[in-house]
Amino acid sequence: MLAWAKNNSKASAEITSILKIKESLKDDLEVYLLATDTVVSRLAAEIIQEVLPDYGNIRVVFNPKTDVIEGLQVDDYKSFVETGLRKLVERIDQIINYYPDNVVFNITGGYKGVIPYLTILGQINRCEIVYIYEETETLITIPRVPISVDFQVFDRYYEEILQLEEAIDNYSKKKSENFEPFEVLEKMGLVEKRDGGAVLSPIGIIFFESFKNQYFVFYCSDDVWDEIQNQRDIQRVLTEKFCNKQIRENKTEDKNGHCVYDDGDNPNRIYYFEKDGKIYIYKTFEDEEAAKAYIKKSIDKEQIIKKSKKREWRLKDV
Repeated sequence: MLAWAKNNSKASAEITSILKIKESLKDDLEVYLLATDTVVSRLAAEIIQEVLPDYGNIRVVFNPKTDVIEGLQVDDYKSFVETGLRKLVERIDQIINYYPDNVVFNITGGYKGVIPYLTILGQINRCEIVYIYEETETLITIPRVPISVDFQVFDRYYEEILQLEEAIDNYSKKKSENFEPFEVLEKMGLVEKRDGGAVLSPIGIIFFESFKNQYFVFYCSDDVWDEIQNQRDIQRVLTEKFCNKQIRENKTEDKNGHCVYDDGDNPNRIYYFEKDGKIYIYKTFEDEEAAKAYIKKSIDKEQIIKKSKKREWRLKDV
């Protein structure tokens, strides 16, 4: 199989289309391969990874740990929506953040259930989308379209969207208690009802992830918020690191009952906790000794929650 593919530029639609893209762009390529959660898809990606560099100036990135997307398969729609699509969007967002102005979506070899969502994702991120038309070798390009997302919806109904993201078991009860927000979200196609419950719809996932790429939402008191306004290093940490869940969790330590984000070889520390999908920041430091002294203090989480307000920290221009 591998030997045949190495000697055949038309061995697969993926190989043919990538070579066409290289020819069209007249440039070197860095290709990221994403596979569905199946043995066949992973095998295909590994073969393509071996073959493409033979054609010159093509670097291929495929790591099964990050690029075989868990839950992305045809057999279980619930898993596809709640796990697969979410992880696909997160992985694509990571790649786009590496190269914010220089990404092309190649949907030629895509699993058909994902292609509509990839098209929307490409458009809201202002990326070109390309594919090979059926059995021909014609490369079709869908140009960047100035599509904008109404982020005010995610601001106004942030807590309801968080509940949908976590999954609501008894949706009719939840909606009866808070009718207007969920009615609006339903009309916008952001709610998917199933078996008496509800989750964020596939379109909702894509738009909400786009919102989270623009704004980092957390909760804190007025005192903490005012303090952050005077802490340039803490502002940088919020923008570049703390907003990223993986980085935040990797740099968080439990110290005497406090969750402390330790920024490393510098004095920046953020004291916080998470509850019901929300992040509550209750103390920030640019002084390591002061941060250490604070570890000895006890806190009342319920009082912190009571005093906290929702804050939107802008990550990039929208």
